[in-house]
Amino acid sequence: MHPTPPPSPLPASANLRPRRLRASPLLRDLLASSRLHPSDFVAPLFVRLGKNIKTPIASMPGQFQFSPDTALTHLRQLADGGLSAFLLFGVTDPHHKDPAGSHAHDETNAVCRTLRAAKDAGLPLLAITDLCYCEYTSHGHCGPLTATPTVDNDLTVANLGQQAALHARCGADIIAPSAAMDHMVAAIRTGLDAAGFPDTAILSYAVKYASAFYGPFRDAAESPPQAGSGLSDRKTYQMDYRRHPAEALREAALDVAEGADLLMVKPGLPYLDILKAVSDAAPVPTAVYQVSGEYAMLKAAAANGWIDEKETVLETMHAFKRAGAAFILTYYAQQLAAWLR
Repeated sequence: MHPTPPPSPLPASANLRPRRLRASPLLRDLLASSRLHPSDFVAPLFVRLGKNIKTPIASMPGQFQFSPDTALTHLRQLADGGLSAFLLFGVTDPHHKDPAGSHAHDETNAVCRTLRAAKDAGLPLLAITDLCYCEYTSHGHCGPLTATPTVDNDLTVANLGQQAALHARCGADIIAPSAAMDHMVAAIRTGLDAAGFPDTAILSYAVKYASAFYGPFRDAAESPPQAGSGLSDRKTYQMDYRRHPAEALREAALDVAEGADLLMVKPGLPYLDILKAVSDAAPVPTAVYQVSGEYAMLKAAAANGWIDEKETVLETMHAFKRAGAAFILTYYAQQLAAWLR
């Protein structure tokens, strides 16, 4: 015997046809609850020392490693296309790498040079810098290692405060720490304030999972964990995706308490439930990062003719907005701005 279905909240005689509200593009646009604009997107860039460099990244079609001069040309294109922010990652030549990642503190490194060039050019773009050591260490981890081995949390957060002050001096508007160290936000806020940058905002990678979706990024940034370091992955400090979403809320709350002005959830599409939970609970805006693996999969499927790239990417961006993203970091930023125009 089948259970009796619950009564309908609407009278049985109501002549309801939901399709009426889908009848035309104008009507669908009128009723859309999520909308996209070029200013919703932040474009990540990879920069390295040198001149006239624009090297394609094989696993991320359409993305490049730039030198500061070619990065400036690209940034002008982003501004002309209506974008309002970019995120810099440094790519470090092997001879500049060491176990402590000391090149991160060199004011002549690629990130610092690109920041100064962008600010000197007066580009109408917010400059965001990734704050970590994985691109600078010889072992590919996010800070100096202990004998255990794992990343030395307290030494790393002290160093991050210094790195943040350097980026602010070179022109960063927003510091985005991704090292996944406990109490890194407090150290960065202290470092910025002591250096005279109390108005420089912190966008914390507060909810960052140890994900397989980062593979192409590690090719682009030349920063995979190295064999012989004793650590084959970053699971001792990045979050375990098998944990309850309550852990993500706890991580976000800790960073807000320490001074984070903005939060980030990373990766994106596999973690829409986490994005929704954090954006609903957090008292500050929450962003999402559509990471390299997500981008590469869409590019590969599109190249094979298996999906309509534009429609699939736009659908994905609306999913992020519905889940509460205030803005989206994506390698599709420039293409999205063109599509939306």
